Amino acid sequence: METNLKKWKQHSKKLIPVTNSFLIKLRKLKLSIHQPDFWPWAGLFHKIACSDKFVIFDSVQAPRGKSWLTRNQILLNGSPTWITLPIFRASNQKIFDVKINHQVNYRAKHLGTMRQAYVKSPYFCEVFEFVEEIYAEKHELARDLSLSIIKGVCQKLGIKTKFIEIQTLFALSDLSELRGNDLILEICKLCQASSYLSGTGCLDFIKPEEFSKNGITFEFQDFVQLEYAQIGTQDFHPSMSILDLLYNLGFEQTATRVKGNSAF
Repeated sequence: METNLKKWKQHSKKLIPVTNSFLIKLRKLKLSIHQPDFWPWAGLFHKIACSDKFVIFDSVQAPRGKSWLTRNQILLNGSPTWITLPIFRASNQKIFDVKINHQVNYRAKHLGTMRQAYVKSPYFCEVFEFVEEIYAEKHELARDLSLSIIKGVCQKLGIKTKFIEIQTLFALSDLSELRGNDLILEICKLCQASSYLSGTGCLDFIKPEEFSKNGITFEFQDFVQLEYAQIGTQDFHPSMSILDLLYNLGFEQTATRVKGNSAF
C-alpha cells in the first residue's frame, strides 16, 4: 500500500499543474453583474436570462443625483413618464444602505399612474395584480424592493439564473480596495466564471484582455429591443421599464422575447 502511494506521489509530480485558469476552461459558467435598478428595462432581464449566475452589485457608492436605482419610465398617454421611488439621501452612501422614504405615499401614486396608463392594455389585469403584490410588501431599503421586483419578474418569466449577493463574496476575499476592472475580474474569479457577460456602459474602465489572461472569455451583451405595439402611441419607445412590455405583451410573450435569441 505504501509503495503504491509513493509511486502515485512520484507520478503526480510529473503531471501538468492544474491551475485556476485550466479549471475555468473545463467549466462553462457565464456570469453577469449589475446594480439593482428600479423596475428595470427588458435588457437587464435578457442579461440575467443569458447568465448562469447574476451578482447583485450594491456595494458601491450610490449616485448622488437621479438614477435608474430609484426611477424608471412607463408610457402615459403615449408619452414617457417617470415613476420615482422616494428615498432618504446621505453623503457617501452605499447602494445597500439607501432607505425608502415612506413619508411619501409612492405606492398609491405608482399604482394610480399605472392604472391610468395601462388599464386598456391587453394584459392589464394579470400584470397589475402582480404589481400590487409587490407593492404590498414591506421594505425599508430601496435595494430590497428592487430585488423583489427583479426576482419576481424573473420567476414569472421562468428565468432560473442563480442570484449572488456581493456581500457573500466579501466573506471569501477582501474586495474593499479593488475598483473598476480589477473588482469585476476578482468577482468573476470568486464565482469561478468561465465567461463574463458585460453591458456597454463600462467601456471607460473595462479591460477585456485582462479577462482573457485569466482564462475568462469576455462577451458584450447582444441586445436589441425590437418593436412591439405600445398602447396609446404610434411611435415606438424602446427604453421603457419592463412594465411597458408586460402590460402590452403579458408574461408569456415577454418570456419568449427575453429568453429567446440574443437579438431580442
